[in-house]
Amino acid sequence: MKTLVTTLAALLVAATAFAQKTITDADKAGVYMSAAELADAVAKLPKNPLASVPVFKLGPYNVNVEHRLGSPAAAQAGSIHEKEAELFVMLDGTATLVTGGKLIDGAKDGDNWRGKGIEGGKAQKMSKGDFMLVPAGVAHWFTDINGQITEFSLHLPAK
Repeated sequence: MKTLVTTLAALLVAATAFAQKTITDADKAGVYMSAAELADAVAKLPKNPLASVPVFKLGPYNVNVEHRLGSPAAAQAGSIHEKEAELFVMLDGTATLVTGGKLIDGAKDGDNWRGKGIEGGKAQKMSKGDFMLVPAGVAHWFTDINGQITEFSLHLPAK
């Protein structure tokens, strides 16, 4: 578990560096970003109910760092991604991630669905260092956010 979290953290650090500059041949051996640089980038996220900073988009992969505020709770929408799974890694804070169930008042948005929340589903408490992979086509929704959370989101293409 510790190795997986360390690997994901290293991926986040490297991915954040990709967003800051163009990849050159010299970068193919690796790109470095310090923990301090990462913390500075996260600190600059706006304090909206949901703020997201794209870390990088490379091929079919999409990585974001997201800030979510617990109030107002209605600002947190439920989602379904039809063509991609989503891996969440909690960087800071605590919340509940509800997965499965039925999207409430779902509306199509490209390859995704958005809704006011989820009826049913499985609730999983999440805190710093926890991760959850949500398969493509599965509803998911952050609720019970204690103050605010910061999480890493990696979109992975479905088969």
